[in-house]
Amino acid sequence: MTTSENTDPGRIRSGGERVYGVRMTLPDNDPFRLVLGDDWISFRWFASESERDAALAQMRREHQFSRLGDTPTLIYERAERDKPPAPLKLPAA
Repeated sequence: MTTSENTDPGRIRSGGERVYGVRMTLPDNDPFRLVLGDDWISFRWFASESERDAALAQMRREHQFSRLGDTPTLIYERAERDKPPAPLKLPAA
């Protein structure tokens, strides 16, 4: 599965044990599937539900510089998971 996890949930700085995210996928008929692949998925992670919900509202809105009537075609779903440990640093090569 091709993925684009742009914010590593292990880097979220919060006191909580859970992180809250937005899962993004493409609709079946989206032409970007030819570029990104049929199994493309992306996540954005946040420290709280309210942060996530505010970001989700921004993602779903009609963008300021889009043509009139253009709206995002991504499918957005709320996600949450236990907070993983911070990423390990790789040794210098």
